[in-house]
Amino acid sequence: MNEQQDENNQRLSLADLEALSFDSLSRLSAKTHQAKPLARRIARAEAKGRARAGLRYLLHCLEDLALGRCDGGAMPKLQTRHGVRLHCDIANGFLPAAFDLALPEFLQIAEAEGTACLAFVNGHSPGFLPQMAEDVARRGYVSLALSTDTACISTNPPLPPTLGDNPMALAVPDKRGQGVLIFEQGQAAISRDTVFDHIKSGTTLPPHLALDDHGRATQNPRAAIEGSILPVQGNYGFNIAVMVEILVLSLVGAGASAMIGDPDDPSSGPLRMGHCLFAIKPQSYGQVSALEQFTQALLADAPNRLQALSRRQKFETALTEGVAVPQALLERIIAA
Repeated sequence: MNEQQDENNQRLSLADLEALSFDSLSRLSAKTHQAKPLARRIARAEAKGRARAGLRYLLHCLEDLALGRCDGGAMPKLQTRHGVRLHCDIANGFLPAAFDLALPEFLQIAEAEGTACLAFVNGHSPGFLPQMAEDVARRGYVSLALSTDTACISTNPPLPPTLGDNPMALAVPDKRGQGVLIFEQGQAAISRDTVFDHIKSGTTLPPHLALDDHGRATQNPRAAIEGSILPVQGNYGFNIAVMVEILVLSLVGAGASAMIGDPDDPSSGPLRMGHCLFAIKPQSYGQVSALEQFTQALLADAPNRLQALSRRQKFETALTEGVAVPQALLERIIAA
């Protein structure tokens, strides 16, 4: 590997990150058609500073392969098209392989009809949906991505959770021919991953984020996992989580948050998430100039609110300087 030592970090090039990811996945029986697109996107996510889809996510993939919770040899399948909706079965593999398979026909529908919906069933993780939205936007389409997720939000505490973090992402094309991720957000006040980080580190949660299984406020991360996480900004996050749940269930026909397995439970089976990706061709509706004016003004006036711009800068820096990766993280990946 082309690496430079920096105290407790190793600086790896984008090619090194991809090779590390691919080799690690392959050692745990992931086939090339699954491992290659996944490794490429893990490397890009790490270079952009998206930890939830970078090398730390690779650790989750390796664990799930080892435990048989996902299929490293799965063959995604395109199923019957209904109107502008294209259905794809991820078959308990990884999302990038299914996305690459479905993308050409998905864009053909969007080009011909002005709008297209790509519905994924039997998903393993929503972590790459923002990258999928960016990939579609780079081709000139407005793209919205939605997903259900493991239930963590209760509709009526102390009843068990029935809504997931239910992430969503929006990306638009820009004049440079790149996809600009306008936002990505989950609807829980704190992600389950972060709660588990607190469990591992032995630290308490910040206040006003979670409830125990009796519906009482708690800062104990284990009690939060056994209870529920509050939606972000109260009814605001709750309403969006409900909206995402309804849209995904309507278009995918499966993937209810309450039925998704627990990614942090070694005994849990396949997760079976549902994902949706939309592509809109503005030219089909005569809205190009208004959209371009708004987008350019947004990029100019609100750069501090758009994570995509800082992540683009990180990525461009990574292309020349590489990415600093903690030595401890590398050791965990090698050990896995």
